[in-house]
Amino acid sequence: METAGERGRWYSSTGGPGGKDHLPADVRAEIERREAARGRLLCEVFVRVYEHEAVSSVGFPDGSALDVEDSEQVAAAVARAREELALWR
Repeated sequence: METAGERGRWYSSTGGPGGKDHLPADVRAEIERREAARGRLLCEVFVRVYEHEAVSSVGFPDGSALDVEDSEQVAAAVARAREELALWR
């Protein structure tokens, strides 16, 4: 998807049937390769930052591998999110 001198191209697609049909075959193949390399979605970790506080939450969208009852695995996922945010610049 990227060539020398070309970085960070964005493509929009949706989940579900036909969500990537509008994309060229090579772009679609690259997106599907990246999705497979990431693995299944475990959960979503959110942090809303306000002027005087931050509020965190965990969401479990349809199809996510974890749910609210998987407390140890959710805690591990939140720890991974914390580590990833520490690397963000």
